[in-house]
Amino acid sequence: MKILRKIQGHDLSEKYLIELDDQNTVEAIYMCDPERTLTFSSTLCVSSQAGCAVGCAFCATGRQGFARSLEEKEIVGQVLLAVKDGGKKRMPLEAVVFAGMGEPLYNMENVTAAMLSLRDELGISRHELATAGVAPKIGEMARFSRETGIMIRLNLSLHAPTDEKRAQLIPLTARYDIKTLLNAAEEYAHMTGATVRVRYMLIRGLNDSEEDARALIRRLRGRPFKLILSGYNDNGIAGLEPVSRADIEAFYNRVKGEIPCGIFRSFGAEIAGGCGQLRRIYCENKRDGVEIW
Repeated sequence: MKILRKIQGHDLSEKYLIELDDQNTVEAIYMCDPERTLTFSSTLCVSSQAGCAVGCAFCATGRQGFARSLEEKEIVGQVLLAVKDGGKKRMPLEAVVFAGMGEPLYNMENVTAAMLSLRDELGISRHELATAGVAPKIGEMARFSRETGIMIRLNLSLHAPTDEKRAQLIPLTARYDIKTLLNAAEEYAHMTGATVRVRYMLIRGLNDSEEDARALIRRLRGRPFKLILSGYNDNGIAGLEPVSRADIEAFYNRVKGEIPCGIFRSFGAEIAGGCGQLRRIYCENKRDGVEIW
């Protein structure tokens, strides 16, 4: 494994494009929050798969297809490369975030093995994990967390208040509907004692209306969840339009008095920080015979 490219942002984020031994590429992004406005001051977001088979409509990674799941050593290897590259000038990593390329719950065996290795080799035992909603695996991850003592904060990508709207964005909805997912997430919270973060990415004209806000409140009120709002990161996908910061704040004001809620602080926007963006640029240049980097 080696670092093919690193881009640094003004917000102290650093995006890596990493080549695996078989020439597949994955991404990782280092995020630094010295003022501790977030839970962790220093994190690394890693990939669990090369590509992704889930096929979310808004995701740059999914549009590149699926190559394979990463081995445990390749997941840990992303952390080791980034730690070595950062050296002593960086704050020590406090947590690893499994929210890069791929669906981590479709590679649970290697993801959990990597978590154990990170605990034993680097002393890192706090993580976040984002899922598009593989309901049966959510319970398995809760049991793993409870049995090992490794803290894993679950982030559930909801992005719509109804099955009909969510199915337009996340094909997995056909297999696991919103009711099933939220029940699994609630059980996760009860088993681990950790509030589940429900991620909701606003897309203009699709999930950002007053009616959407009311439906979302009905879904989440009184449950061990915190809603995290963000805006669609424009990937140039036909039919999907980003909202403004004012739109995000307006939606936040509609729901904040009813359910626990926050607005996501984005890192790496200027350096193709969104999942799969840097890899897409690399693959397109390589395909077209353009000089890479």
